[in-house]
Amino acid sequence: MAESLTGPPGANPVDDTFRCPICLEEVRNPKYLPCFHTFCETCIQTYISSTVARKDNETLKAIECPVCRKRIEAPINDITSEEWALALPQNKLIVSMSVDPKKEEQKFCMFCKRNNKSVTAKHWCKSCIESIYDDCKCFHSYVPILQGHKIISLSDTLGLKNDIDKLCCSICFATEHRKCEQVQAIEDVAVEMDEDRVQNKLTLFKDLLESLENLQEEYSDKVTTLNSRKQEIVSSAEKKVEEIKLQIDKAHAQWLKRFEQKHTDSVENIEIASDEIKWFVTTIRDAKTVLQTVQENGSTKQIFVTSHTLGVQISEHFDRLRALNIWDFIQDYSHQNTDFLRQICNHGSFQGVSASETRSKTLQKIFTFASLLSDKTGIARRREEMCRKDWMKVNFEKISEMNLPTEVYYGLFVSDTKVIMSIESPPSLKVYDISDTVGECVHTQSCQATPYGLCQSGDCMDIVYVSFEDHVDYYQIKVSESVTFTKLGTFQLKEPMLAISYGTAAVSSVNDSKRMICSSDFSVINHSSSYSKSEDRPFVSSSSRSDRHCFVRESEVVVVDQNNNKIFQSSVAGDYLRGLTFDLQDNILICLWNSKIKQIRNGGTESRDIELPDIKDTYNVVLHPTGEKMLVLDYYNKCCVYKVS
Repeated sequence: MAESLTGPPGANPVDDTFRCPICLEEVRNPKYLPCFHTFCETCIQTYISSTVARKDNETLKAIECPVCRKRIEAPINDITSEEWALALPQNKLIVSMSVDPKKEEQKFCMFCKRNNKSVTAKHWCKSCIESIYDDCKCFHSYVPILQGHKIISLSDTLGLKNDIDKLCCSICFATEHRKCEQVQAIEDVAVEMDEDRVQNKLTLFKDLLESLENLQEEYSDKVTTLNSRKQEIVSSAEKKVEEIKLQIDKAHAQWLKRFEQKHTDSVENIEIASDEIKWFVTTIRDAKTVLQTVQENGSTKQIFVTSHTLGVQISEHFDRLRALNIWDFIQDYSHQNTDFLRQICNHGSFQGVSASETRSKTLQKIFTFASLLSDKTGIARRREEMCRKDWMKVNFEKISEMNLPTEVYYGLFVSDTKVIMSIESPPSLKVYDISDTVGECVHTQSCQATPYGLCQSGDCMDIVYVSFEDHVDYYQIKVSESVTFTKLGTFQLKEPMLAISYGTAAVSSVNDSKRMICSSDFSVINHSSSYSKSEDRPFVSSSSRSDRHCFVRESEVVVVDQNNNKIFQSSVAGDYLRGLTFDLQDNILICLWNSKIKQIRNGGTESRDIELPDIKDTYNVVLHPTGEKMLVLDYYNKCCVYKVS
């Protein structure tokens, strides 16, 4: 059955229909055999008339299924091929999937519509399961039997959510949830489900598929470009080799072998990523087909369960993609020095071909859709709301304060109510609860070496990278009633790194004397520059929404891209510029040697000073991934959390 979903190679897939295995066209009047394989009625009729046979020892004629070759006997003796084909059962699933009902593009008040009025609805009654207008909402308050109905605004996306965290069967309910007070029957919850939410998911599926198809084209273009560049360089090298004597042949062969291996690895990595995306496309396409079929033909309970299950499957598939270390792509080759004779004389070998490597934005694109489909913590939605603010005018209100055991230079949010601090003496990672006005330490993770910088990748607040100068460990930190650390792996460093920051396409890092742009495994990508820190520890920050990195150079803030090309720089009056970070609009927040933070607009056209209550000497600043909170470290063993409004 799966094969009938696709057409011949190179053909475009037919949406929501099956193809007949005989004529390879869209099934017309679908009939299926006892083995459940489906065909056009006319195709199977023609097949029966041309292949029907009866052995000497059998009383009924029979055919073999064109797909599985299973023997199918005629229902009665001496039946004609037309009668046999007509007697086969119709595949009602395919018939129902081919229906394209006209759907209203606009929600109308159902109360008014029954009175022959077309009034745009603004609310949803969960008890009536209908959309209603303002007047009809007021009508609910007049009628005693309607006064208990729960009414929410159609624009209230949070209210329209179903608040169901887990599904369980009757056995689990009876054995494990007998004392649970919040258990509800699926039938009761599904009654309140908003069909628009399912339609929104279908729209997201469509948009994601289009984006993934574009990615496939980009991969094809990348392979073509790399093949072309490879051929150009090889041809140029071979022309030079012809001018040199026999002793260069060996060096040339070795050089070519290294380059071929590098090219093979580069293309293979892209092809592996392409295969992974193909499988993800299959997952999304199957999910879209199943959800659309259930929406058109299933009950509200089936729609609810299917929607929930598909969301979990897609989330699990994305987690698998995120765990793969295949997303650093070779973008281009370069081979500037072709003076092979001098190279063979001085070094005994040819200079190798350089490859420029960058972090693919594939995961970021997919995560945007995945977070919209299954946004458990609401990070993407909440950040989108905060992005609409004018960040040069936002206010900061203190909501929590912590006294620290020693001077702390680096911190990070690991949830809405927890922050992690890098403690150098004794070496440890401490997690603080900031849900109250006075924060308290709820977990201490001892370290064998001194921890320095902390960073996260994308919206994964539970995955934290910790720099130990000569290596980087990354942990999964689960925060619930207790805090647990699970070490996931280690990256050995060729260059010491203190401060680290994960961007959209590259990692920015810095030590006491050098600033570096790195790949996702913290390997330096041939882009480094001298650096001179102005305080006890160096600082660097990467944007979560664009290809930008910022750092301090004397009394200036400098912004560069992933290739270390300067975008802009801005002078800041005063000495001792310290920790800094990008806000959600790529403005820069930077700590000064007082109780203030300087905010510099993206591009350096204007700035403002932000007064922070209860901070004596700002040292470092960290923004929550949603932009709703800000963490500020004080030089005097203190830390404050502020609400952004």
